[in-house]
Amino acid sequence: MKKFLKILGILFVLIGFFWAVEDVFPTISADLSISALTDKTVNLTAHRGLSNVAPENTAPAIVEAGKAGYYAAEFDIAPTKDGVWILMHDDTVDRMTDGEGKVSDFTYAEIMELKIDAGKGSDNYPDLKIATLEEALAICEEYSMRAMIEVKGGNSEDMAALLEIVKSKNLKNEPLIIDFNSERLVALRNADSDFELWYLVSKISDESIAFAEENNTAIAFNHKNFANLFRVDDVKDKGIICAAWTVDRLPAKDILCALGVEYITTNRILP
Repeated sequence: MKKFLKILGILFVLIGFFWAVEDVFPTISADLSISALTDKTVNLTAHRGLSNVAPENTAPAIVEAGKAGYYAAEFDIAPTKDGVWILMHDDTVDRMTDGEGKVSDFTYAEIMELKIDAGKGSDNYPDLKIATLEEALAICEEYSMRAMIEVKGGNSEDMAALLEIVKSKNLKNEPLIIDFNSERLVALRNADSDFELWYLVSKISDESIAFAEENNTAIAFNHKNFANLFRVDDVKDKGIICAAWTVDRLPAKDILCALGVEYITTNRILP
């Protein structure tokens, strides 16, 4: 009951702002939030790079995230037909490029023939190519950001090889890997008992908490599912890191901060 009243009180104070704060500006400053006035630490991650400034999952988007001073840059990766990990959110290249077809059907050489022609500010980047995992890691290192790598393709057998690529870079800012797919996460954990992994969930459940506890992963949840707010304490009581995605309004950030969520992924809130 105490936890319920705590959450209810926070919601009553701030719920009106959820819909009043519209996405009028490309980005908003976290300095304007209530949580910025407290001693609580909130680590902001740029979703798909700073995708409200440059096309998502591209080198320029990650550079812009670095310039803005984000704690981390999140980006999605999938393997080509010949095993090169590239940055792409979708199963196909259709939405973001001038090509068509599944990522897994292209060789890396064929991928390099495509041009990114969609996304925010794409007109500012003529002849923009699809980035590789290695390129994204190098940019993160240059700007002292953590790389938050979301796996969007490949199977369990590919995970050990992926982990070796990431670890071979010996980056000062240790990357982390996130995934909705529990089988791939188990394969990653079996390959390395200590590497930081996050389990992405739309709904926090007893099963997802048990999985995270058993496999030593964090839980990153969809903050728009209000039921998840009532499970944050359950996650934290198990000593599990709790993160939220994708938070684009300052009142939502404040609620999550008050609940003790320390890691937030965003499209538009600036550090």
